[in-house]
Amino acid sequence: MKRFGKQYNLGPWLGGFKDLASRTMVYVSAISFTQISATFYYTTLYPNLKNTAPWITFWVFFATLVLVVLAIMLIEYKFIIASSYTFLNKQEYEHENLIRKDIRTLRTELRAEMKKLREEVNASRDNSTDEQPK
Repeated sequence: MKRFGKQYNLGPWLGGFKDLASRTMVYVSAISFTQISATFYYTTLYPNLKNTAPWITFWVFFATLVLVVLAIMLIEYKFIIASSYTFLNKQEYEHENLIRKDIRTLRTELRAEMKKLREEVNASRDNSTDEQPK
């Protein structure tokens, strides 16, 4: 993805707004889906099918739409989600995320502590060999 140029981190506010908006759109979409389906059925589908397929009631039509949506959800779950998470994980790793920064800081602190402990252990070993009776 480097060929598209540098990406810019604008902070958490834009991503937070987008995330919240997309989470609430699920509910708005369900309402819109129901209204659009009813409008389509009564204004377009039923008038054209009432002579040839009068058994296609609104509820049969709507149940068919729900089954199509469930099939799409299954495809999304089985094939697309894993790829999306792989992409998001790569994005989080490439850009300075807080967890990676904390790990880098902790690693530096641990290395300093380990160096200090090694020096103390080596100093105590040196002192213990000097104090042994001859």
